[in-house]
Amino acid sequence: MIQRKQTVFLLVAVVLGMVHFLAWPLFIVQMLASALGLYTIFMFKNRKRQAALCLVCVLLNLAWYIVLAVMIQQGKASEQLPIVACLPLIAAILCFMARRGVIADEKLVRAADRIR
Repeated sequence: MIQRKQTVFLLVAVVLGMVHFLAWPLFIVQMLASALGLYTIFMFKNRKRQAALCLVCVLLNLAWYIVLAVMIQQGKASEQLPIVACLPLIAAILCFMARRGVIADEKLVRAADRIR
């Protein structure tokens, strides 16, 4: 359902997550977040699960920074970050915005059910 704004947010988050990072742990975490975001797009019939998966996607995008901090601490990554290091944060914000849209849709459906 591409006409929903949360679908567009999730799709942009998936595209941002496809940026290739040279370090394997960072790449794995970002690909998990992107795959989960893509799966979440197709869960539009179950809005409660879609909202929960959006939250997990946010947490995975934020876990990317934890993995980066651990790699910097161990000396496996440089402290000078490229500009693409802000993309997981943008993807996390987009997933959060998608979650808010899903919750708003759920409230709208519940309100319509009460009217009937």
